[in-house]
Amino acid sequence: MWLYVQSVCFSDHHLVTCRLGVPPPPSPLTTLFTYRALHRIDKQAFCRNILQSLLYGSLQSDADEYADLFDAEVTRVLEIHAPLRTGCLRCSGQQDTYMLSDEAVEAKRHRRRAECRYRRTGLPSDKRAFKAACNATHTSIMTSRADHINSSKRQVTSGPHGALRSHCCTADKRSSTTTRNARTSSASSVRSSLTR
Repeated sequence: MWLYVQSVCFSDHHLVTCRLGVPPPPSPLTTLFTYRALHRIDKQAFCRNILQSLLYGSLQSDADEYADLFDAEVTRVLEIHAPLRTGCLRCSGQQDTYMLSDEAVEAKRHRRRAECRYRRTGLPSDKRAFKAACNATHTSIMTSRADHINSSKRQVTSGPHGALRSHCCTADKRSSTTTRNARTSSASSVRSSLTR
């Protein structure tokens, strides 16, 4: 770690440059999952294959054996129409769901489902539902973030040193305002002297 302080001629502040020996953030985590595209199944062809399977010609009298046969035949037909696929989900850690409420997270999920439905059908009714879900999600997210910020402020101002922190913040704001006004007045005086 190194620290370098440089004085600049156009401001009464100093330029501080430093390099911190902080390790890089961890690489994004990946999660593998399996799924079947059930919404793309041809239902009529699936029903025909089920009717032609061993389920309708079997003479099994034992319930356990018939359950095993049922599971095997349905899995076989599913592998034909909706084979098992493997997906990869990247968790970058940049999401802000930690500060979102349960209502906001559920609103985001509802918006995503409405978007998928509208992209699949293209109907005007689904488009209106998607827009309504977007507006509701935006409202929920902004409300949740505002609540999170307010709770953080309450935590900062609470405790034995809360009043001191609040006073320091107020003093910093006042000093910055005073400095800004002083700079404005000095600049005005310089301009007026130049015009003379």
